[in-house]
Amino acid sequence: MSDTTETAIDPKRPWLTDERELPERMNWLQTLFDPTGETPRLHFTRAWTLLFTLQAMIIVVPFTIALVLNLAGGDGSSVSTFGTYATPIVFIVTTLMSYVIHSRRLSDAGKSPLLAILPLVPLIIGCALFVTTAQGSSKSYDKQFEMRQDYLADPDAFRERQRAEREAAQARAEAEGGGEQAQQQQQRGRGGPPGGRGGMNLDRPMDPKTEVVLKAAAPMIQMVVIPLSGLLAIWSLMWVARVPYFGNYPPNGGQSWPAADRRPYAS
Repeated sequence: MSDTTETAIDPKRPWLTDERELPERMNWLQTLFDPTGETPRLHFTRAWTLLFTLQAMIIVVPFTIALVLNLAGGDGSSVSTFGTYATPIVFIVTTLMSYVIHSRRLSDAGKSPLLAILPLVPLIIGCALFVTTAQGSSKSYDKQFEMRQDYLADPDAFRERQRAEREAAQARAEAEGGGEQAQQQQQRGRGGPPGGRGGMNLDRPMDPKTEVVLKAAAPMIQMVVIPLSGLLAIWSLMWVARVPYFGNYPPNGGQSWPAADRRPYAS
């Protein structure tokens, strides 16, 4: 039997050189929720894999089920809607946990835990776009709601005002750009069902405001967080999970190495 096998701290994982990395010593609650501690490389990799799996599942599973239902002649819209709403929630929670595990891992490796802010950047950008889109969608909804209330109060008077506005716009277009632009303006004014403008059917009840705003704003988080998180995943696996030795791990946590080259916890 080789010396490596005899001295291995875990025969099933002979590459481990630090007893702190043994799986049975991993505290999941501290690893995921306590940013002030330290996490060795194996525990970080396990936690990172869990968070990545949760993110991948919430992206793939609902929309795959919705696709199968639609192809089978059913209605997968409810499942797709669930995925649209659930994906941002899962990504927000897992991104915050990702900050914790990165902070602990960087502290363990003797690096600045401030670098753990990087996984939060996609979430910050996504939330900013979410708020901006939600505000714009909310204002648009309010205008349409007021227009519909005005229409329902007196449909005939509303149509008359709409006709007057179209004629005034047509007159301005004729004065500024000639008959062709006026004709285009007139065609746009005629678009949409009766009682509406720009394709809005004022006779049809409007969807709840919260639903309309969330449907418009929630995908913004997905569009930003998913691709940027993919890029950060490379950094996490290739640098954070391997620093400071990048695969050349000394035995006994670096006890035999010079003090300047030892792992931070092997003093």
